[in-house]
Amino acid sequence: MKRDSLFFRLFQELPGCFFRLIGQPEDDAGRYEMTALEFKETAVRLDGVFKARPGNVGPAYLWEAQNYVSETLYANIMSKIGRMLEHGDPNQDWVAVAIYANRALEQKSLHPYRWLLNSDQMIRVYLDELPPAPPDQFEMGVLELIAAKPDAALAKAQAMLPRLVASKRSKKFQRMLIQFVETVILYQFPTWSREEIEKMLQVSDVRQTRVFQEGVQEGIDKGMEKVALRLLQIGRPVDEIATVTDLTPAQIRKLKKKSKGT
Repeated sequence: MKRDSLFFRLFQELPGCFFRLIGQPEDDAGRYEMTALEFKETAVRLDGVFKARPGNVGPAYLWEAQNYVSETLYANIMSKIGRMLEHGDPNQDWVAVAIYANRALEQKSLHPYRWLLNSDQMIRVYLDELPPAPPDQFEMGVLELIAAKPDAALAKAQAMLPRLVASKRSKKFQRMLIQFVETVILYQFPTWSREEIEKMLQVSDVRQTRVFQEGVQEGIDKGMEKVALRLLQIGRPVDEIATVTDLTPAQIRKLKKKSKGT
């Protein structure tokens, strides 16, 4: 499963989820904005960086979502930290965050990086080792779906959606979470059609509720275009963006052309 684009979208739309994930107050999200940085002269790309908004003070959080074993991950992170400081503010405080679905995905050779791993500037998160999310913390529930094995993810999603629709969370939030849940399950079962996934999740029934009766299409279209533009900026392929956003490849290419003309 290609998770980095999904994490980017999740943290972009629900930044409080990231800060809760690393053990910081959710309210900290209001002081930060997330960007995707790429240093073109070196082809170094960061999955995502949370930087303090103007007028606020705090470290930059550089995060990487890792979904396969790489024995160079921490070397890669150090390189990206160096590039961020070299091409930005060399006095910028920072914290690196590595996000794994499970501990087995972490590289085996850790000794050369012990100074970093044992410092307060490195946070390692293993999603399957997080405590169960409370029933009303739907954002953290999405992270549980990402980390779970396919059958378990489907069962969790089927249990989550009725709670979500019955909750007092805003209609906008409910629409967004349903989209996230559907996308995660689509990744978990790549051979299934979207219609099969909707049937398993009873998403079609959910979309007949008031949540999906009040301006849903307009809101989704605008939100998906914003996500697509972000993913285009960090170099994601059109087919992958289409899967994440539900936009057609033609719509995405049109957005790409439009963004270059501005």
